[in-house]
Amino acid sequence: MIKHIKAHRDIHTLTGRPLILERVAGTLTPFVMIYGIYILFNGHLSPGGGFSGGTILGAGLVLCCNAFGSEKVRRFFPYKACMGLACGALAFYALIKAYAFIIGAAGGSTGIPMGTLGNIFSGGKILPLNISIGIVVACTIYCFYSLFSEGEV
Repeated sequence: MIKHIKAHRDIHTLTGRPLILERVAGTLTPFVMIYGIYILFNGHLSPGGGFSGGTILGAGLVLCCNAFGSEKVRRFFPYKACMGLACGALAFYALIKAYAFIIGAAGGSTGIPMGTLGNIFSGGKILPLNISIGIVVACTIYCFYSLFSEGEV
């Protein structure tokens, strides 16, 4: 009986989650987040973009929630901050698109330089639009996970 309890403590942390899950997630999460940011920023140069990068970032947040608990993730990224960030990104997207429609209908130039082909800032307003879409998607995935896993936020 004592061996069984000792073995149980060796493979689980004090929170009851498997130790290997916490260790692997702690190692992988920074790489997942960096990869998501890379996909987000290079979406206009290679396959990827706002939705793909946002999905990877949201999956990284869900991985943190599974490994370390929602309480710990909510300490540095609360629901209100998530919703505020998503609403701000949507408003930014709407403003950029409205500006482009108004200027384009008037026959004027947007004033955003296109840059050198192949550089990260070569897409004009595509990069800021990809970033705003990625933020909205990542926040939506995180909020849906929080709602479905706990029933409240």
